[in-house]
Amino acid sequence: MKKSCIFTNVKLVLPEKIVPGCVLVENGIIAAVEESGSLSSAFPQSWSGKNNPEEKPEVIDGGGNYLSPGFIDIHNHGRLGCDTMDRKASSMETIARNQAEHGVTGFLAGTSSIPWDNYLDVLGFLAEYYKAETERFGRDISGGAVIKGAQYLGIYSEGVFFSKEKRGAHNPKFLRTALTIDDLHTLFDKAGLALRVIALSPELRGADEWIRFITGKGIVAAAAHSNADYGQALAGINLGITLATHTFNGMRSLSHQDPGILGAVLDDSRVYCELIADGIHLSPIILSIVYKVKGPEKIILVSDSVAAGGIPDGRYEHEGLIVVVKEGIIRLEDGRLAGSSLSLDNAVKNTVKLGKVPLCHAVLAASLNPAKILGLDGQKGSIAPGKDADLIIFNENIDILRVFIRGHHF
Repeated sequence: MKKSCIFTNVKLVLPEKIVPGCVLVENGIIAAVEESGSLSSAFPQSWSGKNNPEEKPEVIDGGGNYLSPGFIDIHNHGRLGCDTMDRKASSMETIARNQAEHGVTGFLAGTSSIPWDNYLDVLGFLAEYYKAETERFGRDISGGAVIKGAQYLGIYSEGVFFSKEKRGAHNPKFLRTALTIDDLHTLFDKAGLALRVIALSPELRGADEWIRFITGKGIVAAAAHSNADYGQALAGINLGITLATHTFNGMRSLSHQDPGILGAVLDDSRVYCELIADGIHLSPIILSIVYKVKGPEKIILVSDSVAAGGIPDGRYEHEGLIVVVKEGIIRLEDGRLAGSSLSLDNAVKNTVKLGKVPLCHAVLAASLNPAKILGLDGQKGSIAPGKDADLIIFNENIDILRVFIRGHHF
């Protein structure tokens, strides 16, 4: 691919609107955006190649389809029989490739509850892989190599530090329901700079000190698998919790007399709410309600996809538990949901079609909002000059047609 390209004949999906337009990309970065749809005033004269025909940008005709920022899946555990905890580069490569096929240009690797020593081994692998992959990605981009999948952006530590009452599919044998400083330092020593999110139950003993430490390091503190009452949840938010892991799922129920953790995260404007928009984890009316309550800038669409996502129906063993896959729904033997088979393009599609959310806001929840929670919104998440050219083209049905990561074809 040439160093420069121009996307034309597209509808730009911007945070608050969708307009005809075109986009100039230079060296993997968005250089200019024209909302009128013409190739005139917004672009430097050099775009035409008059001075040097060899430098003339590649023109990419979008065929009247949508040009959107690439999706960012902050909560993903695996796909196609591969788990982020396999400790295999081949598994991570499969996940990254499949994510990109569904319009995801960046993702976090989610963990789950396993024996503590094994958990630390997983974090160590994911941290080393993050370091190596970040270096490789930089070389590939600058060297013009073929991009093989979505960019791995770090670790989402979901597991171990949860209440047993709202553990969901997490194995209760492996939960550590008292949070110690020794465990916290061990966690950071193993995960290092790769650690982006730590999910915990804010009502657990020691949680306050953990939240202060986590947020002081610039890591996102997320409330998850929690039986917290309203006061406990609000205390955690006041200390720095800014994310609710798969809101409603694995949380104390909302009551008019006992608002609980849901009352706190839905009411507080400081908190982003993850949503699994597969039509199974959440009723369509819940998508609509949360959108109206939180507003478009405080919801984040996630896949929560697991290794059983995308594989045939059947019974599978995972971390000592039997997982049953039937018609794309993943449950434990007792009927509890155990992650999803959702992809983020389908999450956007369902949010629009089931939740009646405007397309630009559904895309916002899958791109700029996750970039913001990770502190990456200066680089990623929207179509704006100076940002990475992580771009996707999809049609009216939100079927992914083309994917570009830092301006390179996937």
